[in-house]
Amino acid sequence: MDVRFALRFSLALALIAATIASVRAQNVQSDTQNAEAARVIAHGKDIFKTKATCQFCHKWDASGDQGYGGNALSLRATRLTPAQVAETVKCGRPGTGMPYHDQFAYTDKRCYGVTREQLGKDMPPEPNAFLNSDEIDAVVKYLFATDVGRGPSTYEDCVAFWGTETRQCEPMKQ
Repeated sequence: MDVRFALRFSLALALIAATIASVRAQNVQSDTQNAEAARVIAHGKDIFKTKATCQFCHKWDASGDQGYGGNALSLRATRLTPAQVAETVKCGRPGTGMPYHDQFAYTDKRCYGVTREQLGKDMPPEPNAFLNSDEIDAVVKYLFATDVGRGPSTYEDCVAFWGTETRQCEPMKQ
């Protein structure tokens, strides 16, 4: 009887140890995935802010309206899906000021099923910089993590975008 108890007890301890090891491995994997997601979002913010200069039309907080560069869609209020936003970044919006960011846009029918020749005067403008698919994905992930569906921007949003070393956010302080 003692041998059976010792065997069962040892098996129970081994099962507990295996479960703990599995949970720890999942936590490490989750931490790694979270760190990678944060890196992608930070990269998307940098592209939005500097490389693609999205902030000039959509404003720093993606609220759009009469942005610094024109009348742009409020990404805070948009009902577009991530795939639709990615397509818009890639292809721009024909007949508007929204530039395309895929260097091969409209060279074939990858964008809305039309070519440059078919669009004529409705061809979207060229961007400040072309973006590759990873950069477009990063911008979309940044927007959906920080702006899309968030309502009016806050002082905290402003500090997250501009940092603490700016006076840009002062008017939003309460």
